[in-house]
Amino acid sequence: MIKISSFSLILMMLVSCKSLDDSKINFYLEKSSLYKAEIKRDIWGVPHVYGETDADAAFGLAYAHAEDDFKNIAENMYLYRAQMGLRDGISGAVQDYLIKVLKIRENIDENYLIDLDENVRKVIEAYAAGINYWMIKNPENEYSHFFPVTEKDIVAGFAIQNLFFSGVVSSIEKLQREAEIKEEYTSLYRNQQFVTGSNVLAVNSNKTEDKSTRIIINSHQPLEGPLAWYEAHIKSDEGWNMMGGLFPGSPFIFVGFNENIAWGFTVNKPDLSDSYELTINPNNEDQYLLDGEWKDFTKETIKLPVKIFGPIEWTVERDAKYSQHGPVLEVGDKSYALRFSGMKDIKQVNQWYAMNKSQSIADWISAMKKRSIVSFNGVFADKEGNIFFLHNSSSPLRKEGLDWSNTIDGTRSDLIWDEYVEFEKIPQIKNPSSGWLASTNQDPFKVTNEMDNLSAKDFSPTLGLQTRMTNRAYRSIELFDSYSSISEQDFDDIKFDNKYSVQSRSYKYISKIFEIDFETDELNYAKNVLRDWDLSTNFNNTSAALGVCVLSNEWISEQGQRIPQDPEISFRDCVTELNETYGKVDPKWSERNFIVRGQKKISVQGGPDVLRAIYGRNDNEGDLKAAGGDGLYIHVSWDKDKKQQSKSIHQYGSATQDNTSKHFDDQMNLYVNEVYKPTFYDSELLDKNTSKVYYVPN
Repeated sequence: MIKISSFSLILMMLVSCKSLDDSKINFYLEKSSLYKAEIKRDIWGVPHVYGETDADAAFGLAYAHAEDDFKNIAENMYLYRAQMGLRDGISGAVQDYLIKVLKIRENIDENYLIDLDENVRKVIEAYAAGINYWMIKNPENEYSHFFPVTEKDIVAGFAIQNLFFSGVVSSIEKLQREAEIKEEYTSLYRNQQFVTGSNVLAVNSNKTEDKSTRIIINSHQPLEGPLAWYEAHIKSDEGWNMMGGLFPGSPFIFVGFNENIAWGFTVNKPDLSDSYELTINPNNEDQYLLDGEWKDFTKETIKLPVKIFGPIEWTVERDAKYSQHGPVLEVGDKSYALRFSGMKDIKQVNQWYAMNKSQSIADWISAMKKRSIVSFNGVFADKEGNIFFLHNSSSPLRKEGLDWSNTIDGTRSDLIWDEYVEFEKIPQIKNPSSGWLASTNQDPFKVTNEMDNLSAKDFSPTLGLQTRMTNRAYRSIELFDSYSSISEQDFDDIKFDNKYSVQSRSYKYISKIFEIDFETDELNYAKNVLRDWDLSTNFNNTSAALGVCVLSNEWISEQGQRIPQDPEISFRDCVTELNETYGKVDPKWSERNFIVRGQKKISVQGGPDVLRAIYGRNDNEGDLKAAGGDGLYIHVSWDKDKKQQSKSIHQYGSATQDNTSKHFDDQMNLYVNEVYKPTFYDSELLDKNTSKVYYVPN
């Protein structure tokens, strides 16, 4: 059981290994010799990887990605192995505890051969081999102590994702806030505050001028680090031919396209996690009440290695208890058990692979029916003209008539669910008559024209579906409904829209300032600047700096499920900040908002929660530096004759870590000018635009 108290410490002396284990090098070289992959780098440095088998291609993908971003692949291993304490000390050990108490690695060890399909295991094992081959070829890298990376490390990464996207982290934070104590158990990802949203827009012949089907995949992630997008194309003779975005440590494309289909995902927040308040035996703290009987907790001791300084490590020991509901937390003077979707599921890799191999809407839906990816909205389009929205959620099959958004009575076993709601009973829309779909992290009943939207009353309240609306949702509805038909340029214009809606929470928050009569001319002048704002975040806008500053408090608070501060406080703080930084409250947005890479600092349009999403942090000069939002985005279309075209852009370039490479920042100017580059997905186009070809192993 987690107790909010000091750790018991046991001293251990360990010296970190600075080089690869020589005894294992020959073994992994021999393993690498089983694969053969061709890597073509296009003129933008993007890898197009080919192998005869899926496993060959996965081996090559791992090697190419390691060339560009081994740092983040390796950094993920601290998390995947529950060794964050060895990197970050005690704060990292808190994250390790959550992983270890859920027995993620033990579950993988026990079920790897049982739960994972043979073809999937081959791909994952080849991917791990590709990383190890790169490490052997580059033995002086600073992460050699992770050698060898294993297939189980890769599977652990997918399983750990469920901790965040199931909502269990948010549930723990809520319990801690209610108890008014320090949030000790969470902060699973350092950059999770920038996993703030995403957009996927789709149209078909009912809406397009030329009867094309189009999709723009535009997931918003941190612009740097282990959750930043990497672009790649992976192809085999076994029918794998996907291009799109993936994260460091993934053998699969997460969002992207092949010849026949395309899809993107956006974060959704269905209620997939429950907290059960337990009644503890006053005469025996190791027992809890269930159905009128005292039940014994299952007890274990969790060992957590923690870095102290230099080569010295400590082992921290913490007790863990489990009830029939799940792992137990002590928060304040109360005990809670947690239960959430996917808590023992390691089969996410099966589902990602099935999606990557899909060739039709039927294939893709079949893959989604696996239910191991517990959340995300999916938007799909294909060359047959289909567009499809799925509010994907592995929602627990809960007892009707209870408010499952609150803490649940832990004394009743009939409230311990172990099944999911049927796939057909979660929200989904195929081919709306309006001809358009827009998923922007909003209410799943407002994703297209009003006449085609689903009705919330047709779905069980136990699903706990979100009802929030983002500014991006309001703007997408306004824009799509304003066109009788949409051209390719119109579609891109919607994607790059940088305006706030008067219906949005953001506008309603700042509009409270307009009626205040301030005590100084300076504040009243600033109020007029804000009131005169046209709600755009374009380069020459002189109200956006103040407007975005004020509304950011509301946006951040809403993301954290907290009540925002009085907008007058935000307004006064922002007036002070802008005057101190720029000597005025109305600098141009181009003087305030930037994307930065190395020595390159370029003005960029957009802002928080606009369709051209840019989430900035103050840099040393007081300017805003983009840290999250629009990263890799992709526009795919099929014309009326089913001919495909595709274009994409990355915020920086393909060389994630190498600042000596021209591909470190060669896409930035296109990005800020809102221009795409070709993907070169077509093999003939790729052959004409290849800058380098090589083979691995070599």
